[in-house]
Amino acid sequence: MVSCKSKTNNDYSKILEPKTDLVTEKMYLELGGESQYVEISSSSSDNPILLFIHGGPAWPQTPQLRYYSSELTNKYTLVIWEQRGAGNSYKKNSEPDNLTLEQIIKDGHELTDWLKNNYNQQKIYLAGYSWGSLIGIDLISKYPEDYKAYIGISQIINMDKGMLISQNWLKEQIIKADDTKALNSLDSLKYISNYTDKLDRFFQQWTLLNKYRGATYNQASEKETKKAMSFYEDYKDYDWFKVWEQSSKKLQNDWFTANTADIDTVKVPVVLLEGRHDWNIPSILAEEWLDKLQAPKKKLYWFENSGHGCLEEEPQEFNKVMFEIFEEVEKEK
Repeated sequence: MVSCKSKTNNDYSKILEPKTDLVTEKMYLELGGESQYVEISSSSSDNPILLFIHGGPAWPQTPQLRYYSSELTNKYTLVIWEQRGAGNSYKKNSEPDNLTLEQIIKDGHELTDWLKNNYNQQKIYLAGYSWGSLIGIDLISKYPEDYKAYIGISQIINMDKGMLISQNWLKEQIIKADDTKALNSLDSLKYISNYTDKLDRFFQQWTLLNKYRGATYNQASEKETKKAMSFYEDYKDYDWFKVWEQSSKKLQNDWFTANTADIDTVKVPVVLLEGRHDWNIPSILAEEWLDKLQAPKKKLYWFENSGHGCLEEEPQEFNKVMFEIFEEVEKEK
């Protein structure tokens, strides 16, 4: 385990001015019969590929990656894929066929094959954030020959168990604060695994968690991330919550029944990046899972000033860790 203690916890003044000319290729690829947006950026075509799988569901992190993590392209060829029902893929078709986790995993495998063939690379790096970590962990389990390493960011393990842990933590914070109104709200959201309105309850719980810094811990990041989300022309008019709600409703059964705890052996090095204060998708479950996992190599980085989004809450530390992962994997070639 490595503890990342950012020296710029609440100071975004040291972030480099975002690059508006970063993207080298923008395209739509047919994946699983659906036209999907792919963005490829790099300082060199010889760089190893890093495929980033965004979270949500249906919450593309394209502008955030451009804004906070453009320097990754100095070492990686950064590939950002906007899944069916998300981002520019949603703009292309707001009602895509077969919007399921199973199909998105198949799309990811098809994209991996395209990247390997197009860039003549035998293996690529794979990163999955939150919802994207469900896709990522499945890909390395089924197709280990495709990947150099897997980077799980805010890794989902067991949504049922995680929701209960989140509510228990939240209840403790609310009682300490003597917040009767919040306690009543939490009681109305009491988690039952077979309730039907999972998405709405999850969002209401996230709102309470954020009040007590259990979702976004470094709350100074919220203003900067909001800026990032509308910084680029192609996202200025993007309706984030409308798209998220529409697609997530179709994906919620896959999302809330997710359980990767049964994956106990993989043939790919696994690195987890976890916010110490993540109670949205409790990071303690990821730590427990990694302890038991059998893998060629495994490592956990703790982001001490982050909740669920270390990429945005501690961007400089995030980029630094991504470079460390690159150096460690490449030196073993």
